[in-house]
Amino acid sequence: MKPFYQGRIDTFCAIYAVLNALRITHGIRTLKARELLNDTLMDLIKSPEQFKSVLDQTTDYINMVDNMLIKFAKKFPLAIEYPFIKSDNVTVEQFWDVCRSWMDIGPQRTAVFRFMRFFNINEAPTVKHWTAIGTIDDDTLSLYDSSHDAESIQHLHPQTIVTDIKKIDKDKTIFVQPNTLRLLRLPY
Repeated sequence: MKPFYQGRIDTFCAIYAVLNALRITHGIRTLKARELLNDTLMDLIKSPEQFKSVLDQTTDYINMVDNMLIKFAKKFPLAIEYPFIKSDNVTVEQFWDVCRSWMDIGPQRTAVFRFMRFFNINEAPTVKHWTAIGTIDDDTLSLYDSSHDAESIQHLHPQTIVTDIKKIDKDKTIFVQPNTLRLLRLPY
């Protein structure tokens, strides 16, 4: 039996994705990340319904992520772009191209987004996870991720993901939600 560890049984991956993004953009350290985590949890408990939706994973976390980014941008100047917030029918190629061009511009850039992983394509997704981008090239998107479980996804490849949940199949079991993509950088 393996012991439980932080992140394995909690539902705070969206919070960790934002904190990891701030580590990339601003180099925040552990104590500052803990302070920001605590601030976020204190904000959540002000609305028991919202907090319960986070705990029960009955939310997509988009509002929480956006609220965190807006709030934290006051302490850590941050430019945020929303390339697909109102876009339907985003292709994998479009998603990949936006991420690659964003990351290629220079250092201290990242993005956060949500994906779902299906172990059985005829059932609900087994994993619903927010993450940050570490690096990307033509065929590998490396995650700067809070999960280091042996079964966790640390890299995505364009030929194994879909951006339309209806296109999930036995070879493409990961649905990337384009509308959740938030591009982050230091303001110039």
